[in-house]
Amino acid sequence: MRSLISFFKKNLLLKVASFNGVFIIIKIAIGAIMSRIIADYAGPAGMAVMGNLRNFTQGIQTFAILGFEHGLVKYAATHHKEPEELKNYYKTAWSLAILSSLLLAVGIYIAAPWLDDYLISLDVSFINVFRLFALSLPFYVVFVFITSLLQGYEVFKKYITLQIIISVFVFIASTYLIYNYNLTGALYGIVIVPFLQCLIGLVMLKKTLGKELSISSLIGFQWNTQIAGKLFSYSMMALVSAILLPTIAILVRNEVRLLEGDEAAGLWEGIMRVSSYYLLFATSLISMYVLPKLSKDESALNFRNTITHFYKTILPILFLGLVAVYVLRDLIISLLFNTDFSGMEPLFKWQLVGDFIKIVTTVLAFQFIARNDFKRYLISELISVACFYFLSMYLLPQHGVEGIVMAHVGTYIIYLATLIFLLKKELFSSSS
Repeated sequence: MRSLISFFKKNLLLKVASFNGVFIIIKIAIGAIMSRIIADYAGPAGMAVMGNLRNFTQGIQTFAILGFEHGLVKYAATHHKEPEELKNYYKTAWSLAILSSLLLAVGIYIAAPWLDDYLISLDVSFINVFRLFALSLPFYVVFVFITSLLQGYEVFKKYITLQIIISVFVFIASTYLIYNYNLTGALYGIVIVPFLQCLIGLVMLKKTLGKELSISSLIGFQWNTQIAGKLFSYSMMALVSAILLPTIAILVRNEVRLLEGDEAAGLWEGIMRVSSYYLLFATSLISMYVLPKLSKDESALNFRNTITHFYKTILPILFLGLVAVYVLRDLIISLLFNTDFSGMEPLFKWQLVGDFIKIVTTVLAFQFIARNDFKRYLISELISVACFYFLSMYLLPQHGVEGIVMAHVGTYIIYLATLIFLLKKELFSSSS
């Protein structure tokens, strides 16, 4: 027993995973209740509309921060003992990101009627939802600055505590809005999140990093051409994903709505919600643990050791969890949704297999981010989104909405093969 406790204390990844696990349990519990509320008050059609809005807001938020998030984590990790140098990075990033968010806010505010017509397309007007989202963008920028510092400094307990508190407040606010205003409240619940994130994040960060460094000392207008160049290479990687992933998701969802109806699109959105709960455990853990590790040491040996350690420690746990999700799929549908979502059952096997491969590939792909390798990142992303779109368009007419999750599996098998080819030197070279 003592040796087991000692092993746990020495294993940073297990400690981070255990803290993260608490967050995921809370997140799943909140998500389960929220999914049921949305199912009862908005239905499958409303869930499909929410999916379109969520994809849009996620893509625009990445543009607002100019895709600097992973770059800020990297430089917070590499310069955490050099406060003045870190300030140079953050102030340059702030000058660019706040300008970007303000320009986007103006554009979205003006384009709100068109966005409402294309993304929502219901009898009721939701123009003000988009306008409120536009106002939230600068607040999202501040929040990303906060979380990048917590991750870069590896203050994992604070970071996870922050996410838990935010989840609880968002749940309370969204529940109130949905209960009183149905689908309208659900859509407003999505766009108010950045305001809550920023407010809670500022309170949490206040005493975390000491007197030498604070969020106010990092927010300011400063320009460094060399630093801007480094940040923009991260920006290009993130913005490619911000454009491609939400756009493809919206195009595929609209095609499902056209061929199979809003309810079928709602079933796909439902399985994506289930997927997001357990994927959050893996993706947040990769972001918190793997990215700082790869950023501090860019050697091939460190890359192999880091991914091997992650696979050996975390993948068995995730595999057992996914098996449990499949066995309990009927119970999950009945608890999280209602009888209108019974058609989700055949989607589980494909979604779970695809998600397991996705976790494996995400760990590998973070090498491109850690090394600021835009070329290989772009190649892999283009192959991935192209596969998903064309496989979805081919399989949807033949298999209905189940064809979309079949395309999900096919996409990540091809993506895994692509990453192994692109990373063959780091993976198989005997050099360090």
